[in-house]
Amino acid sequence: MGILLPAPGFQQTLPDAKAWRLFLENCVADSFYQDDLSFPRVGAVTQASGFAAEDGSVVVFLGGNHSVEKGVDVSLLVPILAAAFEGERIATVAEGKTAVAKQTATQAKLLADSLDKARNELRHTLREAQRANAAKDRFLAVLSHELRTPLNPVLMAASAMETDPNIPPDIRADISMIRRNVELEAKLIDDLLDLTRISNGKVQLHRRIVDAHDILEQAIAVVGGDSASLNLEVKVDFSASRHHVDGDPARIQQVFWNLIRNAVKFTPLDGSVTVRTSNPGLDTLRIEVIDTGIGIAAETLPKIFNAFEQGDTDINKALGGLGLGLAISNALAELHGGTLRAESAGIGNGATFIFTLPAVERTALTSQPGATPSSDGDRRRILLVEDHATTAALMARLLRKRGHEVEVAHTKADAISIGLAQHFDILISDLGLPDGNGYEVMEALGSKSHVFGIALSGYGMEADVGRSAIAGFQIHLTKPVDAQKLYRAVEQMFAAKSSA
Repeated sequence: MGILLPAPGFQQTLPDAKAWRLFLENCVADSFYQDDLSFPRVGAVTQASGFAAEDGSVVVFLGGNHSVEKGVDVSLLVPILAAAFEGERIATVAEGKTAVAKQTATQAKLLADSLDKARNELRHTLREAQRANAAKDRFLAVLSHELRTPLNPVLMAASAMETDPNIPPDIRADISMIRRNVELEAKLIDDLLDLTRISNGKVQLHRRIVDAHDILEQAIAVVGGDSASLNLEVKVDFSASRHHVDGDPARIQQVFWNLIRNAVKFTPLDGSVTVRTSNPGLDTLRIEVIDTGIGIAAETLPKIFNAFEQGDTDINKALGGLGLGLAISNALAELHGGTLRAESAGIGNGATFIFTLPAVERTALTSQPGATPSSDGDRRRILLVEDHATTAALMARLLRKRGHEVEVAHTKADAISIGLAQHFDILISDLGLPDGNGYEVMEALGSKSHVFGIALSGYGMEADVGRSAIAGFQIHLTKPVDAQKLYRAVEQMFAAKSSA
């Protein structure tokens, strides 16, 4: 058996060159080809088996019967065989290819090492970012608590005195101003927390079928109580025939409130704000808040829904705000499957905010059992747990004025000791206590009696509300809490206890 490594022009040196040329072409075309050919002279016929390598070179076996598998194995050795047959030049080429292969392998290893290093650095950066984000959330939660706690007694006292007929009307007007400004301060804190919730995807919607016109009227009434809008005309054009939506009424009202208050904020007292509804389609409710105010510059319009963007800096320094209301409103609109956009012809030409929501068929709303107001003679035993002395004293005084019997505890240990020794209808507990927390108080007392719980805290994130529910609290009130809200919560507990 012989082995041939045909070089260019090889067939021309052999008898029957045409047959050899066709043989080699068939080898390249089919990778494997066999034929009987004249070699090495005319009349000497031998069986030739040709195997083509991937680079187009061919190795020919003379004599014998050779399988395709064997030919493939041998064809892989063509460069080595070529080096052996063709001498130093081919060997040099092979060595060059080996050097290139080694260099390529080295570069591949370096690249792989670099990718591993980049992946490790990315993982480290991601972990650091997650830790920083968690630290930011904890900081905002603690900041919220620390800011809300001192506001609580102020708002509670102001709201109680605002409705006291024994206080002269002019003094009540001043108290009303105090109450509104405390509520505004609390709203700024809420905006910071809402932005964090939305950024982390932690906003939970409590959906039900609601009348958007009713919610709009409530939002207009709330804005109308602001002193900045007392002399500003707010027009209403409710033309939509389908005005029921499936959504969270509190969050939808938040969007309405932000849009209307924003329009009032940037409109002179001799201007106007119009709230209009329509149905551009059978399944769409369109709410427009149109003002004749200062307008929005063309370069600001694309950024109007970005957090902390407020357009004209000088104007906003005078009017205040954090620039979060529109960003929060836009996110809430998207969560409800709606859209929010702004239009303006420029500075001095007013602005229009357009909020669209999916409209739904009007359905019978499930009526909630009304809370039964407590009379002065309807005495209930309440355990109040609050470590902030001023807040505790004020809340106890207000509840006692409503005819309730109140015991006060300032620590977890005292609360559990008093709660287990006596019977109470309702537990009102702060969640942050010097020696523990209100969750532990509720769990300890709830396991021994059927006490109803109202959580009171400066922590108002969804996780805090959820944790208080798990501990057994029926209601979670986030500070600052005005007196009327406290009264309603207590009355709601009375209704629940009466139906239990």
